[in-house]
Amino acid sequence: MDIVEHKPETTTSLPLALLSLPISLAIFFSIASFFFLPILLRRRNWPHAPPGPLGLPILGYFPYLSDNLHEHLHKLAGTYGPIFSLRLGQKLAIVVSSPDIAKEILKDKDITFSSRNITEAVRCTTYDATSLVFVPYGGRWKVLRRILMTELFSSRALASFLPDRRQKVRNLLVDLYSASQAKTAINLDESIFLASANLVSTLVCSKNLFDKTKKEGRELKEMVGEILEVVGKPNIADLIPALKIFDPQGLKRRLVKTAKRLDQFFDKLIDERLEERRKGVKINNNDRMDLLDVFLDYRSEKEDELKEFSRVDIKGMLGDMFIAGTETTSSTVEWGIAEILKNPTIHTKLTAELDRVVGRDRFVEESDIPNLPYFQATVKELFRIHPATPLLLPRRNDQDCYVSGFHIPKHTTVFVNVWGMGRDPKYWADPMEFRPERFEGLEMDVKGQDFELLPFGSGRRLCAGMRMGHTMVHYELASLVQAFEWEIGREMVEDDKEKIGIGLQKKRSLVGIPKPRLPGFVYQP
Repeated sequence: MDIVEHKPETTTSLPLALLSLPISLAIFFSIASFFFLPILLRRRNWPHAPPGPLGLPILGYFPYLSDNLHEHLHKLAGTYGPIFSLRLGQKLAIVVSSPDIAKEILKDKDITFSSRNITEAVRCTTYDATSLVFVPYGGRWKVLRRILMTELFSSRALASFLPDRRQKVRNLLVDLYSASQAKTAINLDESIFLASANLVSTLVCSKNLFDKTKKEGRELKEMVGEILEVVGKPNIADLIPALKIFDPQGLKRRLVKTAKRLDQFFDKLIDERLEERRKGVKINNNDRMDLLDVFLDYRSEKEDELKEFSRVDIKGMLGDMFIAGTETTSSTVEWGIAEILKNPTIHTKLTAELDRVVGRDRFVEESDIPNLPYFQATVKELFRIHPATPLLLPRRNDQDCYVSGFHIPKHTTVFVNVWGMGRDPKYWADPMEFRPERFEGLEMDVKGQDFELLPFGSGRRLCAGMRMGHTMVHYELASLVQAFEWEIGREMVEDDKEKIGIGLQKKRSLVGIPKPRLPGFVYQP
């Protein structure tokens, strides 16, 4: 069946993306578009491509992309279907918006699509894409993932870090209790971020690096937020390589200072550990090793593996931990509090379940979570409607292939719109309604096997820290709901505007006064 080609939505002014370019470039692209647009509209994006908007000469569809990329692509899927194509400058892309096609790419053809799309912003902040999150699929990736899965994210490692997780959450609750007694308003996202950052610092170097009275935690949050925002923006310098030297949108320039500050932070951590080793200072009081020790001690005699890790290698992994392991957790928990407070019936059901299972004379523990089915359903609903990375991290195929009968050329960027799939009425009844009951009695999980619900991805590139992130979202959210009521303005709770980037933060953070639900003795340190 022939597929009807569609022009981009008509516009009476220059596309927004052109406005951020130098005037001379914008004029050139506009003139080129006028002369060559009729030629472009007579063909597909490439031979045997999925349907999709054709865009302009040279720039392709790039000028029409909005800042809300996940939402924009979701709307395009309504026109072009569950898989569609885009030509973005000189780069090709496909967007997948159905569980069946996501399964074909992330499971059936996983090895073909196991590399990442590397942008200028990624190179700037991940030491030329040498870290686990962005390194191309191959031997180096296998070594890095094996180390993390063995030393930090295995069942044994997760069990050994349980006291640290408990202590970080207890510290958070005690701090909030102090604020409640002083009737001091707190920024919930900042408080949760600080707890997450201290957990990551414990995994990395066995220390609490951040204190609510000092600026370091706030500065780290600002740096992580800046990186996630810029890395998530489409950059014309990535799409037309000749423009890289000009950095027309200034995105790389925005990141240089942030990347340098983060690099200095990582250097300080490594130097302190090397000095402690030189002096014979014992950091860990048990057999557990933290990330710095693991990477500093690593040696391999295998011919096809890295022999040891350089300082740059180690800093790349520290970046993965602090960037991927902090903001994603804190923003998800904040969205959860907002959705629960918006829905008094859900809030009542959750507190009743917590009081029945846990009681009111102690804090909830991780071991209680399996006995809280309505709470577990609420978290699944949270992951459905507020996935931390709405387009996952874009993948790239390393060879030509076919997906759903369409030709996908080598090195095509692949966006899997899990945000859009979570809002698609073909898969979810009343998708915009936050309704945990939809998951009650439903055998569906978030661990990469149920393709309607993929907040952590799937396949080889499944988030390495999924088990830790999954655990912390449950534990922190349950603790906050059990321990406190919240005096937060209704307009703040109901404001669903998103801060756009590679992740989705709440644009307007929740600020309010916590009110204890439990007897005072429970909150004592």
